[in-house]
Parts: sequence; structure tokens; C-alpha cells
Amino acid sequence: MSPVRIVESAYVGVPETAAPPPGPIRFTAMEALWVVFPVLQHVLLYEAGDDMPPFDAILQSLRSSLAATLGSFAPLAGKLVHLEETGDVGISCSASDGVRFVVAECDADIRRLAGDEEHDLRVLEALVPEVDMDRLPTAVLAVQATRFEGGVAVGLTVHHGAADGRALWTFVDAWATACRGETPAATPCFDRSLVKMPAGDELASDVLRKFAPNLPSVRTCFVCFILLLSVLMSSC
Repeated sequence: MSPVRIVESAYVGVPETAAPPPGPIRFTAMEALWVVFPVLQHVLLYEAGDDMPPFDAILQSLRSSLAATLGSFAPLAGKLVHLEETGDVGISCSASDGVRFVVAECDADIRRLAGDEEHDLRVLEALVPEVDMDRLPTAVLAVQATRFEGGVAVGLTVHHGAADGRALWTFVDAWATACRGETPAATPCFDRSLVKMPAGDELASDVLRKFAPNLPSVRTCFVCFILLLSVLMSSC
């Protein structure tokens, strides 16, 4: 299958009217465990119908609706940072934040890629933007739109500590709603004080000390991750 070619890369900023959180959003213990296994990626494939607009128009709509959606999801445009004074990890937000938006193209037919008989993993992997999450600070989210023959692909790479599958699809649904020119039904809450865990702050710090001891460099260890997950599940 034809290779995926990167055409351009730019940033979509948070609206000036959005109010970012006043300070870093510190990870809870359940979020901190994903610092060592950070990457969550998804690809959406859209086959062209008779009413699909030109790719340039699709890009304009995706960018403008993404900007509007970031007004409610501003932390996703932030940076994952190491809070040196406490040793914690959290999301730092500022008015200058933005999400990297990659534009790519591929001469292949998207219907072959989406079909049940062929799944080209090499091409699918190229439909999500690369984000280096091995060292902090790092981006929380990046997106990519790829033009195909017969359709469009939208790929997302998000740090797993910032969003699980349900949270990511909440964001995608809000983005799609804004893209249709509608108003999203719900506004997300980023108040970590609502997460109640016994000795939660101490547990989060202990998780990072044991399984990410070289912060801001992130060490990925599968065995350590499995052991950590079992410890956390037994403590809940």
C-alpha cells in the first residue's frame, strides 16, 4: 500500500476566552501509573460519500471545531510536566498552549484499508501523530488528518495518564459535535479533589518513586507495570 506522507504540521490554540486551571493538575495514583506506559492511540476512518466536501474544507472545519472544543478541554492542550519541588507529575496549562495538528496524504484507497480482508498495520501506525513521551515535559495530545483516495482518516495520540478510553471518546464526541456546528451537551470536570482514595497523595508519590525513579526521564518496564497494577487493584 502507498506510504503516508506528512504535508504540514501546525498548532491549534486554546481560545483566548478559555480560562486554564490556575495551577498544575497533579496526577492521582491511578493516573500516575500510566506515566511509564503513556501512549494511547486511535484512528477514525471515514469513507467519502456523495456529500463529502473537499479535503481543504474538511481541514478548516476540523481545525476551527478543535479550537472551539479546547475551550472546554484546555488541559488536553497543555504539557505533562515533572513537578520538581514535590516529585509529582501533572498537567501544566497556559494561555499559549496548543495541540499539534498534522496534515498528511496517502494515495491508497481508504476502502481497502477499512475493509475486513486487509488491515495494513504499517499504514495504520502512520495515521497517528508521533509524540515523544519518553521525557517530560511532553505534549498531552496531538492529532492528524490524512487525505486518502475515497476518504479521510483522523488519528489521535494522547497521554494515557491524561485520558483513558472513555475520556478520550468524550473529547472526540465533543469535537464531532462542534464540527457539526452544534453545542456539546456536557462540560468536563478536571477537579482531582473529587477523586477519593485512602492516602491518595502519598500513594501517587510512592508510585512515581518506585516505577519512574528517573524523572523527568520516563523508564518503561512491563514487569514493573504489571506489579504496580496488581498493587493498586488490591488497595482499592
